[in-house]
Amino acid sequence: MRLDIAKVKTIGNGLIRPEGVMALDDGIVVTADARGQCSHIHPDGRTEFFGRLGGAPNGICIDRDGRIIVANIGNGQVQSLGSDGRHTVLMTHAEGRRMVAPNFPLLDAKGRLWVTNSTENEDINAVLMRPTPDGCVVCIANGRPRILADGIYFANGVALDREGAFLYVAQTMRSNILRYAVHDDGTLGPAEIFGPSPLTPQGYPDGIAFDEAGNLWITFPQRNAVGYLTATGELCMFLEDPQHQVLQRPANICFGGPQRRTAFIGSLEGTTIPCFEVPHPGLALVHQTI
Repeated sequence: MRLDIAKVKTIGNGLIRPEGVMALDDGIVVTADARGQCSHIHPDGRTEFFGRLGGAPNGICIDRDGRIIVANIGNGQVQSLGSDGRHTVLMTHAEGRRMVAPNFPLLDAKGRLWVTNSTENEDINAVLMRPTPDGCVVCIANGRPRILADGIYFANGVALDREGAFLYVAQTMRSNILRYAVHDDGTLGPAEIFGPSPLTPQGYPDGIAFDEAGNLWITFPQRNAVGYLTATGELCMFLEDPQHQVLQRPANICFGGPQRRTAFIGSLEGTTIPCFEVPHPGLALVHQTI
């Protein structure tokens, strides 16, 4: 099944590099913004900016209290931002190592915060040109950050399946998806590749998210496309925009709206948020109750 690009709408305006995107139950869509802040896109289309985070906010998630958890790849901080614009720093180091490139945060049902750190190299562009297995996954539980997976070629998007049995990580510079069994004590099993490797030509995966049917949705910035891996690991391309009519290097995906049947797309070069209907509801995240 493929979606006609003409069916893709956009919301919001005036955004800069809105890579991270999350949908709230009340219809507000939250985004990161490259000016060191976040935004609320209201149902009436109004876009409101807030926060003084510095750096370059990247992936985001929402906690049960409505605070925005930001992986700030520009200043090496994982931050918690309230609607009043005030923030606190949750992590800069793990096990004595500086996490210089936090990319994406994910809260699970047990209150653990999973964060990918793409690389330990301060020069991220150098790593993209010469891939190095220095990415990792950090788990913050009870305020303590631990490195639970290492040796990843640019750790990017992260997602948990419905049961919380496996943690999935986009390994961008190997063009594949890794998954790790989540043990009862919160540690991870060894990495295994899920789906094709490489995924597809120009298929450098960025953001990932599950729907209720068990499909793992993936954004492909270089291919300017969005697809998904089925539960059996088959890749299906759902939306492609080679002419950049609407998609502008899609980098993250979340689900919201009625029954979570709308996908919202964060991007590296967009100034709005593309959105479209999907065949199955998105898997609810911890902040979503309807």
